[in-house]
Amino acid sequence: MSYAYLFKYIIIGDTGVGKSCLLLQFTDKRFQPVHDLTIGVEFGARMITIDNKPIKLQIWDTAGQESFRSITRSYYRGAAGALLVYDITSIQRHNLLKTGTNEIK
Repeated sequence: MSYAYLFKYIIIGDTGVGKSCLLLQFTDKRFQPVHDLTIGVEFGARMITIDNKPIKLQIWDTAGQESFRSITRSYYRGAAGALLVYDITSIQRHNLLKTGTNEIK
């Protein structure tokens, strides 16, 4: 299927907060309550229509583990936007958003 525009979006956040589940819900319209850890990056796509123009959205789900941080940052290039996902039930994880680290002390 052809498209008028192509937009790349990334999903970022700590490990285990539901990034892969959000990707699966958005692209396949299905819910999977348990998902294996993402290694590196997972990819999904969805076609939408705005003003009668077909638009392809590429969604890149990045791994949340600190060990993949340097790899996943390379996928930020060329992204039109980012969805930051975090666990609202963990005040410690929420506070990490301010510092940009992954370390709970």
